[in-house]
Amino acid sequence: MDCVGPASWTRPGYGAGKGSHGGLRFGWSRGGVVRDKLGGGGVNWRRGRRDAVVRCGGGGERREKSAVIVGAGPAGALLALLLARQDWKVDVFERKQWSDGSWAPGQPDGWNVMLGARAAYCLEEVGLKEDVWGEGVLCSGRTAIAGGGLKPKYQPYGYELLAIPQPKLASVLINTGMRKYSGKVAYNFGWALQSLHPEDSVAEFCPSDESQGSDAQSKIVVRADLVVGADGLHSRTRAELEAKAAGFRSTLHSVPAGRHIRLRVPVDVVGEQVDEAGNRHGPSLLVVARRAKLMWGVPNRDGTMGLTLQGIQGSTAADVSSEMQEAFPELSEFFDADAEASARLAAAPERVQGTVTATSYNYKQTVLLGDAAHSLLNVTHLGAGLALEDCLVLDRLLQSSFQSEDDVTTCISSALSSFSNERIPEMAAAAQLCSEVSRTNMFQVELQRAILRVVTRFIPRIQPWQKAANTQVVSAQQLVKWRAREILIVRVALLFAMVLLLMRAIRLVRLAFKVMTPMAKFLQR
Repeated sequence: MDCVGPASWTRPGYGAGKGSHGGLRFGWSRGGVVRDKLGGGGVNWRRGRRDAVVRCGGGGERREKSAVIVGAGPAGALLALLLARQDWKVDVFERKQWSDGSWAPGQPDGWNVMLGARAAYCLEEVGLKEDVWGEGVLCSGRTAIAGGGLKPKYQPYGYELLAIPQPKLASVLINTGMRKYSGKVAYNFGWALQSLHPEDSVAEFCPSDESQGSDAQSKIVVRADLVVGADGLHSRTRAELEAKAAGFRSTLHSVPAGRHIRLRVPVDVVGEQVDEAGNRHGPSLLVVARRAKLMWGVPNRDGTMGLTLQGIQGSTAADVSSEMQEAFPELSEFFDADAEASARLAAAPERVQGTVTATSYNYKQTVLLGDAAHSLLNVTHLGAGLALEDCLVLDRLLQSSFQSEDDVTTCISSALSSFSNERIPEMAAAAQLCSEVSRTNMFQVELQRAILRVVTRFIPRIQPWQKAANTQVVSAQQLVKWRAREILIVRVALLFAMVLLLMRAIRLVRLAFKVMTPMAKFLQR
């Protein structure tokens, strides 16, 4: 890996990456002067891009495969494990801070994600399925409350999904990398991508804490064989590609998604939703809709709930308290005007979710993964699984490409092109699916489910697409076809029902005529 100021080295005042690459010898040559240092100790850092050389400790030159991953979320952290397993040297850069095996206090609360069979398959590939499942809560349905005074209605999924905070999922993957691949993967927290030079596969990072400044002395410049952008919906990697890569274009259509906080809720308050003792169905996703406000609650294993609230406008604790007590009286005791939860909710930023599309997911030796490439509306629980699946697909294509006799650069470029060609149609289908589902109201959903339950009694081979999406590893393109088939079945069933009703009505009219005609003749006498 060609570096100026390798991230795995300690520089006083700027923090070290986790998992030093101590066995590599990095050298810079400019104007006949070479400065190098065997891993560890001080080093005179100099800025530069093309003049770095990687040597093995014994002195002979060696070509290493190296990768830089921007973002330590689930997709970036999983890819780091997969590449390290193939003997890559990996540097992961994450703008958020890390402390004692988890995200540092004060970091924004992450979304709760719902994981199904696709995510389970991906995690099983690195032997972490059970570890992740042990950190989450299995939900077999959702509990919906609409309007005031209405009793909760449990709506079963017909399958189970794992609810887990996104930071917790990433933490399991990161801790595994630190423990299992300490010599292969270096994690660098508190560093944000400042600029990307895709023509040269060079990335520049600066401290994410602006108080440290962004002068040349506080930058890390890294050149690697592979640059991966896994930095989320508002990806800086994607923005850099759009600005500097010829022909690369992307779009982001975002919608408000509400404010998110975690709240410790006793079982006796919403026992039906969060504890098996209070709900024979077990833990479930909670949905409450009242007074033009919507609350989603996802149970966590630690006894908290991840709450996402839409329609809350207040900017002060008092305003938020008033809105919450009016719309969600079940939680009123937690949202007094001087309550800590009210202050946190008032300060919580309005989050967005959206759909990202791009003309390509790669440019030369740079590639986008997960939400950075194809964020989806969170209505089908597919997003997290598809992001993790990206990593497996890319890993498979890289291994296949390196079977050829081509040089490293050619192999990587070929694999990334294949990745883009394979995933774009799949993600377009997933985006179409999410868009269509988001436009379907609850009455239509319940009607379709009721009709399908009747149909599947006579044709058991027909499986609802939502169940297939979360219990099988099925392509999004296939799911689109199955959903279209379901809609056709529902329409035919409705048409058949209307025909039966019409025939019934005709029979009743005829019967009425049979009764009324003799009566009319009798009255005319």
